[in-house]
Amino acid sequence: MIVRYYLASLFRTVALVAIMAIAILAASAATAFGQETGGDAGVTEPCDPAGACPLDEIPPPAATGAPASAQSAELLFFWGVGCPHCEEAKPFLDALAKEEPRLRIERIEVRQNAEGRKRFIETMKRLGASAVGVPTFVVGDSYVVGYVKGETDSEIRALVRRALRPGAAIPEEARQKLDVPLLGSIDPVSVPLPALTLTMGLVDGVNPCAMWVLIVLLGILLHVKERRLMLLYAGTFVVMSGVVYFAFMTAWAVLFQLVGLSRIATMILGGALLVMGLINLKEIVFFKKGPSLVIPDRVKPGLFRRMRAIAGSASVPAAVGGILVLAFFVNLIELGCTIGLPAVYTRILSLRELSPGVHYAYLALYNVAYVVPLLGVAVTFIALHRKIAMTERAAKVLKGVSGALLTLFGLLFLAAPDLLLGT
Repeated sequence: MIVRYYLASLFRTVALVAIMAIAILAASAATAFGQETGGDAGVTEPCDPAGACPLDEIPPPAATGAPASAQSAELLFFWGVGCPHCEEAKPFLDALAKEEPRLRIERIEVRQNAEGRKRFIETMKRLGASAVGVPTFVVGDSYVVGYVKGETDSEIRALVRRALRPGAAIPEEARQKLDVPLLGSIDPVSVPLPALTLTMGLVDGVNPCAMWVLIVLLGILLHVKERRLMLLYAGTFVVMSGVVYFAFMTAWAVLFQLVGLSRIATMILGGALLVMGLINLKEIVFFKKGPSLVIPDRVKPGLFRRMRAIAGSASVPAAVGGILVLAFFVNLIELGCTIGLPAVYTRILSLRELSPGVHYAYLALYNVAYVVPLLGVAVTFIALHRKIAMTERAAKVLKGVSGALLTLFGLLFLAAPDLLLGT
């Protein structure tokens, strides 16, 4: 019975991810189709900041009348719809084009234009950097990421003037400059995400489903007399939980890399988060009534039997193996409780366009933070050697906190995604 439920839970989880992937991909395809077919070819209108900006609608640079033999330069301006710093940079670029008639400025939208995004990634790869975010300014083999009015202007002007004067040396600081509002000048590969990562990971770890399973396991482990074995068994469960969660979040990351930077994809995720958040908030007043993101009661007796069998095992390797298997399947079952925050975090990472190494390092850091609350409960339990209960009141509090966060993130993804993306 329990094996069938494990398989059914796994199937439901895979089906949920597949349905969301199909919906997001279909929406992205519809957006791409609309970009390819919409608009008159002969008309060039200003891009609407609230909508997509296809490449074929970007006005070509005005003819300058400069001699063909004169040294010219090209500036690639990668920008994204909904990015306030990109909009702030546009008047500066207009003025720069008038100052330097030999400069050709190409404006390339990357959030809602697949070709533009592809070119952005390829250009930054050629420069030996990752596509960190927008706006990004590329002149020859040099680039600047980010824009702060009155501060970034001089750096971009310096790159342009050196490009118009062959042989002039380009200082290292101009080649590697990254200006991010509120953070100042930093290296492109060290975009600061630790605070967000640790906070979301810790909050995600304090969820009723994971806590309930761990507390029940620890309660059964009271029959194990040696604290050394209790710590081994509890630690094994916590580590396996982190490994399964990391694999789950990696799958989300791959999905969002396939989907890309589509605004529609972000809105679909925001809507899903809003629904999950409201369901969790509902638990405060109507606990386990109606739709709930909890481990079903019918599964719990089977879990109890397997936990008792593990605690009563005379062989330590057999008990550890049993806990590994138990932790794997339990975490598959509880994914329905915790799907929201991992989806939020992996979406933020995908929109930041980090390099693969940095991307997965942040995923690992998130999962380290995720297991800290579980490990803290386990160590406290073993040190006190006293039973801990997951009461209905505690479950309601945890559900309320989770619901409030999911609702907040859902609203931000729907209404103001740039507050989360740092662009």
